[in-house]
Amino acid sequence: MIRDRMRPALSVIDLIPNIHRTPALAALRKAALDGRTHTLRLSAEDRELAFYDAPVALVSPIGGRLLLTLYREGRLKLKKPPTPRLPALEAYVATEPAFRAEVAALLEVEEARNRRMADIIADPACARPEELTPKLIDRVLGAHLGHGVTGSLEIAGLVCHRTRVAPPEEDVARQRAEDRVLCWWVDGEGRRQGDAL
Repeated sequence: MIRDRMRPALSVIDLIPNIHRTPALAALRKAALDGRTHTLRLSAEDRELAFYDAPVALVSPIGGRLLLTLYREGRLKLKKPPTPRLPALEAYVATEPAFRAEVAALLEVEEARNRRMADIIADPACARPEELTPKLIDRVLGAHLGHGVTGSLEIAGLVCHRTRVAPPEEDVARQRAEDRVLCWWVDGEGRRQGDAL
């Protein structure tokens, strides 16, 4: 979710006119991993949020600030002399407070979800039927019965099951197919919910 609020690194680098993109990306990646430039140091949290290294690298406004600092320090290779202002990059960097607020909200939601999951694992009866999902059932049964163990347990007043199903014969012949684990329950109206057979 946080990555959805970041931009592709090359699109941020392109906000600098006459930039050599590949060396700039390498310099930004190194500065983000180190968490510093000559004049800027990032906290551990900021380092984590600044740059996401993947096949398509992503940069947050924090990483944009790091890039802008590299530019001002003269550490980026340019095709022409630098310009005094970079309004597009500065505008992206200016979105850092909004980005931080969004990240804080996402982390708060995630923390609340984790607390709720811990409550349900500790007391499966406290769950509500609308909270039931195959993932929740798997986590609760794993905590109470053991990892990968099949069986049943009452959660949210409904009997929930974790079963193992053998792969179809044609799959076994073609590849090393493994059993599938299914987590399911029967709702109050008698319909099977959760993983399909």
